[in-house]
Order: sequence, then structure tokens, then C-alpha cells
Amino acid sequence: PGCFSATSSPLLPLLLSSSHSAPRPSLGTLPMRSLARALFSPSAASAAATSIHRRAAESLSAAWPWAGRSFSSHAKPPCFLNEEWTSLPLLRTAEVNHDTKLMEFELPQEESLRLPVCACLLLKAPGIGEGGEDVIRPYTPISDDRRKGSFELLVKVYEQGQASKYLGRIGNGTMVDFKHIPFNVKEQYPFNRSSIVMLAGGTGITPMFQALQCIFREDGFDNETKVTLLYGNKSQKDILLRDQLERLREDNKDRFEIIHILSEESWSGETGFIDAEKIKKYCPEPSEDQFVFVCGPPPMYEVLCGPRGEKEVVGVLNDLGYSSSGVVKF
Repeated sequence: PGCFSATSSPLLPLLLSSSHSAPRPSLGTLPMRSLARALFSPSAASAAATSIHRRAAESLSAAWPWAGRSFSSHAKPPCFLNEEWTSLPLLRTAEVNHDTKLMEFELPQEESLRLPVCACLLLKAPGIGEGGEDVIRPYTPISDDRRKGSFELLVKVYEQGQASKYLGRIGNGTMVDFKHIPFNVKEQYPFNRSSIVMLAGGTGITPMFQALQCIFREDGFDNETKVTLLYGNKSQKDILLRDQLERLREDNKDRFEIIHILSEESWSGETGFIDAEKIKKYCPEPSEDQFVFVCGPPPMYEVLCGPRGEKEVVGVLNDLGYSSSGVVKF
């Protein structure tokens, strides 16, 4: 209920013609006599419907790139970017703190990025690798996926980071290559869980913020979901998106809790690292109606849940009873 496949009905072109602005498959390609038989003659329905089904699917596949995917009532068109590299101009750059920049890239005026939530983009830094090779890195936009005309990336410039150093020195107007591949799509919004635990370190806050914007939309689908965010940084000046996170907490006091943890600064809040003690202190107990999102530097994965590229959950989260099916490694 509320969901259908783009090839599930021979009558789909008729149904979609009144509700989509994309190019329509031509009804002239469908055998209308067979259509009538399929509708009104039970004895002929099977053969006619099979023929119409096949030809409708072919027409839809040609007309819409996303034909054949499953859509629900809250689905959106595919991402503006696809699996081919697309060059987009850098519009502007703003300093966020001592080592982080906010970078805005231009889209066509009436286009939004429409990136699935949660997902990242791939960015190409040309010719800066060993032997002049291109360097490709994932970045998660922090701007609303519905925003038209541009999107924003939060970029921490690491001393040893090839792609981030490239981004740190380019100027406005520079064309930068991006693409979006299905492999980079993680757990999808709406998450349909009563609670979500977010464990983030440094720039690992970006996919969390991407998800939070959807969870706390007034017209959102997860409007009962409660979120607990444990966010680790070296010092207060390293806390990214602090003001934005505080506004979300202020607007959703009964559903959103943030615990900042600093590893290299003494202050009134939590210190050290995200560990078993803090997870037990602040987070709800493991449940089947729950997700745990993890994103941060490699040592954080090793301690909390095991390597990012492995589905199996080990370490602290496994010891505390969180299952592999409920832990999402970004």
C-alpha cells in the first residue's frame, strides 16, 4: 500500500500522465483494442495485459530514467548528478574555523541536487595524486536536498589531505567534477525507527546533519523519531555546525539531545572520547526499532564497531548488544 513499481501495471502510462511533468510515453504505442479487452473481457485479459504490460514497460524505460524503480508516496526524482562526471562551478567560499571551509557549488537555477538521504557525492581533484593521477574523495552535502540553484559542502583542510588541500586553494569560478553512484547510498530516509543514535567525530557530523534536516522537517515522515547525538571533537573551536545543531535542539527539545565530547580541552562538558560508558549513560538501550549511525575517523570505527567497509559489528557496540542489522557505518 502506498508503493508501486514503475512496471507493475499495464495502465501506468494513463495513471502517470496526469501527475508527472516529465516526458510521457506515447499512448499511440499501446494496442488500444487489447487494452479494452484487458479491461472488459476476462477471457482475453491475460494475453492482452501481458502484451500491454511489456510495451508499457518499454515505453516507460525509454521515457523516464527511473522507470522500474520502486516509488512510494514520498519518493523524489533521481539525483541531479549521475554516474558520469559533471563539472560544476564554485560559487563562493567562507571560512568556518581555523581549518574548515564552507563551499557552495552552482546548479542550474531551477534545479535541486535531490541527493538521496543519506548519501554522499564523489569529488575529483585532478592530477594531484602520485604520478599525476586524479584523486577521488567522498563528500556529504550539508544543504537541504530541496534547495534550488546550489549545494554546500563542509570541507576540513587536512595537512596530508590531497583532495582537501586542492579544495582549500581553488578560487571562485573553478569547475569541479562531481558524480553520484548507487554504492554511496546508505540507509534511506524515512528511517521508520522510534529512535536513532548518532555517533560522530569531526567532519563525520555531515551525514548526521543531512539526516537531521529531514527528520525534523515540519512535513517530515519521521516526526516521532527521537535522536541522541554524541559528537566528539578536539576542542570547542573544532565543533562544526554548532549553531545549526543548537537551533535544531531548541526547536525539538522533546526529540533531540546532543552531547559534545572534547578530547583535548578541559571544560564543563564531557571529555575524552565516545566510549562504552558514555553510550550507556546517554543513549537508549539496543532495540529492533532503532538505528545507530556511525561516522568519523578510522580509529573511531575500529573501537566502536569495526572497519567501515565491513558489515559485521564488533567492538564497543557489539559488546553493548547493538546488532549488525541496526548499525549503519558511513
